[in-house]
Amino acid sequence: MAKEYKTRDIRNVALIGHGGTGKSTLLDAMLLAGGQIDKMGSAAAGTLVSDFDDDEKARKMSLKCAMGFVEFEGVKINIIDTPGTAEFVGETRAALQAADCAIMVVDSVDGVQIETEKAWRYLTEKKIPCIFFVNKMDKERANFNSVVDSIKGLGAKVAPLAIPSGEGDRFSGVIDLIDMKLLTPKPDGKDVAVAAVPDNAKAAAEAAKNSVVELAAEADDALIEKFLDGGELTPEEIASGIGVMLSQAKLSPVACGASEKANGVKALLKIIRNFAPAPPVGREYKGYNPNNNEEKIVALNPEGSLVAVVWKTYIDQYAGRFNYLKVVSGELNHDIEVFNPAKRDKERITKLFSMVGNKQVEVSKLSAGDIGVVVKLVKTSTRDTLCDAKADPVVLPIIELPDPVFSFAVVAANKGDEDKIGQFFARVSDENPTVTYKFNAETRESVLSGMGELQLSIILNQLKEKNKIEVITKEPRVAYRETITKMAETAYKHKKQTGGHGQYGDVSIRIRPRGRGEGYEFIDSIVGGVVPKQYIPGVQKGIIESLEEGILGKFPVVDMSAELYFGSYHDVDSSEMSFKIAARNCIKKAMEMAGPQLLEPIMEVSVFVDKEFMGDILSDITSRRGRVLGMDSAEGSSNISVVKATVPLAEMLRYTIDLRAMTSGKATFEMKFSHYDPISGRDADKILEERRKQFEEEANK
Repeated sequence: MAKEYKTRDIRNVALIGHGGTGKSTLLDAMLLAGGQIDKMGSAAAGTLVSDFDDDEKARKMSLKCAMGFVEFEGVKINIIDTPGTAEFVGETRAALQAADCAIMVVDSVDGVQIETEKAWRYLTEKKIPCIFFVNKMDKERANFNSVVDSIKGLGAKVAPLAIPSGEGDRFSGVIDLIDMKLLTPKPDGKDVAVAAVPDNAKAAAEAAKNSVVELAAEADDALIEKFLDGGELTPEEIASGIGVMLSQAKLSPVACGASEKANGVKALLKIIRNFAPAPPVGREYKGYNPNNNEEKIVALNPEGSLVAVVWKTYIDQYAGRFNYLKVVSGELNHDIEVFNPAKRDKERITKLFSMVGNKQVEVSKLSAGDIGVVVKLVKTSTRDTLCDAKADPVVLPIIELPDPVFSFAVVAANKGDEDKIGQFFARVSDENPTVTYKFNAETRESVLSGMGELQLSIILNQLKEKNKIEVITKEPRVAYRETITKMAETAYKHKKQTGGHGQYGDVSIRIRPRGRGEGYEFIDSIVGGVVPKQYIPGVQKGIIESLEEGILGKFPVVDMSAELYFGSYHDVDSSEMSFKIAARNCIKKAMEMAGPQLLEPIMEVSVFVDKEFMGDILSDITSRRGRVLGMDSAEGSSNISVVKATVPLAEMLRYTIDLRAMTSGKATFEMKFSHYDPISGRDADKILEERRKQFEEEANK
């Protein structure tokens, strides 16, 4: 059973960056240097520790997060390897919210790329500490200084702590600027040879170290004063200054190496061990008590009651369910009962594990701040909170994930497979909450949504290959809305005489448009009891039912007020149902006079693009009836810009595919719902004609 670690002796880091920068290889190199594996794997051979899934091996790329850990100089370093492809950004975001520091891996030639820019913006927004690792320094045309300049172009304040000795085919090792030593890997890759800095590199190393010392001094007024007075900072003072600045996300150390040759990895582990923050004791997380919805603050506290958050779920075909969690408070022991407030049920923790890829390493407990895995829980899913079964329950909604940007409408090729398809997609959504499968009652379609075409294609291929289920996919229909543009008023009398009691309800209703997004409002202006109070709820129900289907295309009606201002009743024949029918018909009649209008959903879009394609992107957005809100270019040498725009959802259904074709894969985007806008003319006529055909097809089935 693995060793136990206290909170102060834990470091949680996530390897992030653009695809192809060598993150998974770096994890193998770190595990080798930390003694967890005896030999590195390779992407080409499908033997990397983190890429153990069959689809990952086949595609030679990471599709989901994987973990490893090493002990380095008495400290446990939990390492989360994340995918570099935009379509799996949900995995990366979850990992960053579980970790306490990011390791941004950057290519020694390409420098800052699209996913680097996106990730850096996220780190900056969330104030997550970051260490940069310039990888592949043995690559032809590698240029450390140029890459550091591109990192500065992001707006990052950087402190190189390990610089290269040579570049390209002359790259031999790294110079540790804190100890001023040259570190070169030994043949087995597990250790390094330590030597003096070569004479031809001393001047550059001294200049680089002086810059680091100056940056470290900024952490404390006393250090600044000492530095300005010409005093020499001790190694401990330098380390303290860098650590403080990094923990506050005000400074990013930079290291370098060649992960395939395990070169520079020991220096990186040393930087993580000495400078990356331990889980911050006292950090407060906002949650709530599910019993009364009152806010509840949970501090990261080794002595507190148990609170742990599940940030990832993985379901193995044979080994079962793995829930990856971070302990926020207290400690998690094996053979205990915990409470899951979201599911309002208890779960039994039998065993606890740290992971090395898909290899389980059993541990007896996890302290506050540690990351580990529990297996075979029945109901627990990603984003769930686990609490001490005897303490007050709390939910910590700290795992925030991006909204899906690409969807397929899915129909079973075989009618008998609907239930199986639903069960399969439910399991997929359980593993990856950025994937959703829902029936849209408005469009009458089952819709599979995710972060991109690649992600959904992999899922659909699994459904076909592993479950032998065929589906038909097509573009999903858009959920439009209807509204009114002017005031109208009318009356309707529902009168029906049958044997015994008849039906009588008489209402006069005035409808008015409301502001976009203001929704529906009911106004009761009855005076003198012309419509008795017991019948008012019937009127309200009738109005709400009428708003479910408008008069243009039977789309829901929004942003409208309805005022009941007059009516009449019958002592014997009136009932709540009679007034409900009267109100429903009255609203339909009034809407015909109130200038009905079609509304379409508008999305808020952010396109991250290489500047060489900026003109194409702007032109394309305009052609999609979009409106460019602005362009945000990073400072300095970064070649990446962000275009912000609002675009109708109907024009974004294929954008993932079109954007990749337009920019040769040098752009990605994110989007979320913004608002509804009016649509008229030919575009509206086309939508209504398609809606009419939809109803005809459904009627003929």
